Amino acid sequence: MADAAWQQLLERVRADIPDLLQEFLRELGDHEGYTEGDVPQEDLERTALQAFDLFLDRLANQGEAEVWPDFPRALGRRRARQGLRIDQFTEAVRINFRLIWRALDRAAHPDLVDELVANGERVLTVVERYATEVQRSFLDETQLMAQFHRSARERALSRLFSGHADADELGSIAELLGIRRHEVYEMFALESAGLTEQDRKRMADSAAYSYEDGELTFLFRPRRGIADWTVSHPDADGAYLSRIDGIGKLAHAAVVARRLAEVRTRPGPFTLKDGFHRLIATGARDGLAGFEHELIGPFAEVPAEEQNRFAVTVHAFMRSGSIQQAADVLFVHRNTVFKRMRAFAAVTGLDVRIPRDAAIAFLLLPEPTGVQINTER
Repeated sequence: MADAAWQQLLERVRADIPDLLQEFLRELGDHEGYTEGDVPQEDLERTALQAFDLFLDRLANQGEAEVWPDFPRALGRRRARQGLRIDQFTEAVRINFRLIWRALDRAAHPDLVDELVANGERVLTVVERYATEVQRSFLDETQLMAQFHRSARERALSRLFSGHADADELGSIAELLGIRRHEVYEMFALESAGLTEQDRKRMADSAAYSYEDGELTFLFRPRRGIADWTVSHPDADGAYLSRIDGIGKLAHAAVVARRLAEVRTRPGPFTLKDGFHRLIATGARDGLAGFEHELIGPFAEVPAEEQNRFAVTVHAFMRSGSIQQAADVLFVHRNTVFKRMRAFAAVTGLDVRIPRDAAIAFLLLPEPTGVQINTER
């Protein structure tokens, strides 16, 4: 267990992590391999933060290997699949090392310099172990890719999930992967650590494509009619999106699925409807743009006049919670309100008598216009 002074020094560095991240991105920005979008910005930021946490946790635990054992291997594999050369990858690792040492040196002044000097060997041990782990993983993955001719396919998937591919490149990627560019897809985001070889084989048998991005593996495939993937895989334990309009939307879908996975509260397929209130609470609503259909179905395809009629009826009902009172303020029969709500549920899958569904409808339905409402009681 580290002594109090050493722990104090490490805590000072932890407080410096936001600035370390910005320094890392600035230094890395001019290096070949990181300027063309092959490694997404979100990926760079996330893994840099994880690397800083790994260094500090291992330093706090005297460099024991069991702290963060999977991250270096996963990072080395992913960077190899993203098409980086070994020199490009190791340069990023060197920047990590330089920054963590600078941060330790800053944090040590003026009162803990002796503590840093006393633990210099510990720092070198952690650095050398991490460098060995990530480079070995990178080289092993590179060799596997060469042996099985996977580089082109993995690079195409990495480019696809980076979100930087233009229209022409999307066409080439679709051809390489043997998929249709404009087909409707569905996606699971599953924890990589929880996937067994049997799981991977079963997904392969269902014609799924997979892309591993850190702690999550994204599996996607073309939709097969009305029944979705959750019917054939009801025990799939992860975030689920049912409709993705073309491969050009897969990168955005992966971002949404990652956010959904972060707020998941139960096992099994977890949809946007299941996690909507938690995503709203975390301020992630804007990031869901383009996936409103996961919440309100094909409501946008309904004629504008019918959309307004639904909105008027649903808002009137939600104000009172009573079908009769909604009918009174709308000057219609209660059966009319009931039929409209039933038709609304058929289109959107939302039953506004259920609090979760009412919250979704309240936030996503447009404000009704041009309808007289009786406000006298």
